[in-house]
Amino acid sequence: MSASLNWEKKDGVLYFQGTLDRETLLPAWQQRKALLADINIIDISALGHIDSTGLALFVHLKAEMEEQNRQFIIQGVSERFQTLITLYDLDEIMNIA
Repeated sequence: MSASLNWEKKDGVLYFQGTLDRETLLPAWQQRKALLADINIIDISALGHIDSTGLALFVHLKAEMEEQNRQFIIQGVSERFQTLITLYDLDEIMNIA
């Protein structure tokens, strides 16, 4: 069974669900501009797995939103993902709710 990544936008929040890794990243990467439209928060609480390529996506999305003078907030961060953020020394730049 292959992993999948799904997302939904609702009330200014982008919800990710499933697995965010190098195998599932491409569709989200290709649609990143549309994904960022009209959102303020990214909720990752329903991600079962996220790796360093997922972290790289969020770093890039943060940069794109800041270029547009928009706030970037991630909510629902798991302890494992927080550890990944810390290992890459990104605690100060990632806006975790």
